[in-house]
This record gives sequence, structure tokens and C-alpha cells, in this order.
Amino acid sequence: MPTLRWVAVRLKRTASSVFLISFVTFILVCCFSYINNKSVGNKIHPAKRKTFNNEQNVHILPASKFASLKTSTSGVIHRGISLNQTQNANEERKLEESLNQKRGKNNLNYKVHVFYYAWYGSPEFDGRWWHWNHEYIPPWDKNDHKVYPTGAHVPPEDVGANFYPELGPYSSKDTKILDEHLKMMADANIGVISISWYPPGQADENGPPSDGSVPVLLEIAMKYGLKICLHVEPYEGRSVVNFRKHLKYVYETYGSHPAYYKVKRGSRNLPLFYIYDSYRITPEEWQRIFSSRGDLSVRNTELDAVFIALLVEYKHRFDIKKAGFDGFYTYFASNGFSYGSSWKNWKSLASYAFKNSLIFIPSVGPGYMDTRVRAWNSKNTQPRRNGVYYETAWRTALAAPSKYVSVTSFNEWHEGTQIEPAIPLKCGNYTYESYLPRSSRFYLDLTEKWSTLLANKTVS
Repeated sequence: MPTLRWVAVRLKRTASSVFLISFVTFILVCCFSYINNKSVGNKIHPAKRKTFNNEQNVHILPASKFASLKTSTSGVIHRGISLNQTQNANEERKLEESLNQKRGKNNLNYKVHVFYYAWYGSPEFDGRWWHWNHEYIPPWDKNDHKVYPTGAHVPPEDVGANFYPELGPYSSKDTKILDEHLKMMADANIGVISISWYPPGQADENGPPSDGSVPVLLEIAMKYGLKICLHVEPYEGRSVVNFRKHLKYVYETYGSHPAYYKVKRGSRNLPLFYIYDSYRITPEEWQRIFSSRGDLSVRNTELDAVFIALLVEYKHRFDIKKAGFDGFYTYFASNGFSYGSSWKNWKSLASYAFKNSLIFIPSVGPGYMDTRVRAWNSKNTQPRRNGVYYETAWRTALAAPSKYVSVTSFNEWHEGTQIEPAIPLKCGNYTYESYLPRSSRFYLDLTEKWSTLLANKTVS
């Protein structure tokens, strides 16, 4: 039988062995854990790995965010909202809602009117090109014997314009294009679209009849809170007799649509018509429908409206008053081209309008360049100067003063007056003008700025 001393020695040795084994095991486990964690750590996605040395966490945008961002060289403005990288989805959604509310249809300025052309066509929608293939127009001056380009343009790369549309040479029958256009206008705080209009079955020599686009535009306009009025072109055979008949057609066809623009005049809400080249008909003839005593008078009838004449020459102001028009506009975007389009005369025109109870609507434009259809007309070119020209026109209009402003134009590409986005492009030996170094939406953004200033009646 072992003695107590022997038992004590054995227990002491056993304890020492257990301690040694435990210690070694502990060391091995720690080493294994360290190696394993380091190996696993290297497999973590770089975007989720904690970083040091003042590095920031990578914020991965959803694919939809990347898809919506284009560089300025593509012609699309990066409406970047610099979001803090730690903003969560709820904050982003609130910001988006705030922007939508800012650009909402209730904030549109219905005293800003833009001239719009629905006369473009493409083989896909129209079976052929319309307007994009515009021919070079011969010189008006018969004494000009210089040699100029002739013939028609050949789309899609070669179009009858000095700028090239970001949306490409589109068709005005493409409802996706129309929807995109009207969305752009609403975003620019434009309230009223004045559509170039010919009576049913009629058109200019370079395009198809466009009256059929009016119902479509009215429906889309209602979606964005926009209003539609008509810019009556000098259609073939225009007279006061058939003009009155066309007024009746418009009243019966579009007059009750919620998106059809109307102006409050006294106790009534009346539609508004711009009448291009109104001076081609004498004041005495116009009196037949605009005078309350005229044999064809529309005054105080269901066909009554606000009729806006085109003022080109100085004497037209008196003719317009005599004819019985309700006001006048200047249309042309080339400063100095006509008396009416010369900015220096707007203050005088505003004063005349005020004294004679007429509405003065100056027409502002971002520039003018039409040498791809009128190669001989470079004398009337007005460079855009990175927006300086456009802002000067707006500033002059508001200072005249004027309660309404018309914009020439949203998409009159032939004359280079468009505010619609354009992109840089080269076609053969010709390099199209562009808005660089500004983005393609630059003139829409300037329009929004000045429309807001007009609404607030503040000019800087």
C-alpha cells in the first residue's frame, strides 16, 4: 500500500504534466486562430472591409444610379446631387420627393410660353424623312451671285441644322419622344407650349400635316400639368373668312380639353392664339372678326379668344392696334434682325402696349444659326456665347417690363434656336455646333432659372 508521501509526489507530477499540456494546447489554439482569421480577412469584399489610414468606406450605387449618369460629353447634364456617403435609402427617397415637388406641375409658370414644332418625320414612323432632310434655300437676294451649297440633307447623320439633337433625328409621331419633350419643358418650369399649327390636311412644304399631333400632345401635357395653345402658321389661302371657320373647328375639337390653355380676361377664360405673319392680312380685314362691329366678329361669342399678332416692323404696332388684336409678340431670336426682335426696342414696345391696353410678349432665344438651310444668311447668326446671349435676352425682357415671355424655340432646329438638348457630332467634313463646355441640358436649366425669376418678378 503506497505511503501518503508517495501519493503526494505522484499528484504533484501529474498536475505539472496537465498544466504543461494545457499551456501548450492554449498556445497552439491561439496561433491557429490568428492564422485562420488573417486568411478569412483577406477574402472579405474590398467594399465591406474596414479600412484605415483615413480611407473612406466605398459607397456602391445601385445599377440604376449608374445607368442614369452620363458625362457632359454625351450631351446629358449630370444633375448630380452630392449625397453624403452615409445617407441611407430613406434620406435619398426624401430628397427625390423634394426635387419632384420642386419641379411639380403646380409650380409651372404659365406666363412662359415656348414655340414647339411637331413637323419632324423618320422612316420608322412616317415612311420617309421629314424636315431633317431640309433642302438648302436659294438666296433671297437676287444680286447675290456667290456659290452656295444646294440640294437636300441626307439623315440620319446629315441633318438640316447646325446642331445635332441628342435624341437623334426623331419623328414627331413617336409618343416616347413627345413624352420626353414635355417632361423636359415641365422640368424647365415652362407652363405653355405653343404648337406650330396648320389646319387639318395642310402643312408646310417640308413636313406632313401636324394637326393630328395636337390630341396626343394635349393628353401628354395633362400628365405634366402643361397647357397647349396654337401658333397659327400662314397656311395656304389664309383669310379672315376661313380663319374664322378654323377657329370654330379648334373650339369644337380642343376647346373643352383640360390642357387647352386659357387666359382670364375679365370674367371669362379665353384661349390664346399666336398668329404668325399676321401682317400679311390688312388691318381692315382683321377688323371683320376682331372688332365687335365686324361682319364676322368673334367678340363675345364662343369663338372669342386672345389674339396675339407678330410685330416685325415699327409701323406694325399701329396696324395691330387698328386691327383689333389683343397684343403682339416678336418671335425672331436674332437680335437686330427686325425692329421687333431688337432688344433695344422692347422697353418702347412695352410702353406702347401698356398705354394701348395690349399684351406685349417679347420672344427670347438662346442664339440663332441657320446656315445649314440658308447658307447665305450668316450675317444674322447670333452665337450663344455659353448662355450669355440667352440670359441677356431674358434680362431685357423682364426689364422692359413684360408679364409674359415666349421662348423661340424648343426645337426649331433649322434656325438653331432650340433649347432642346444637342450633342457634339462630326459628319464628313462638317462638325456640328454644340453646347460645350456646358451640358446638353444647359439651356433648359437657364430657362428654369429665368422662368422662376419672372414668377418672382425679380431681376439680378
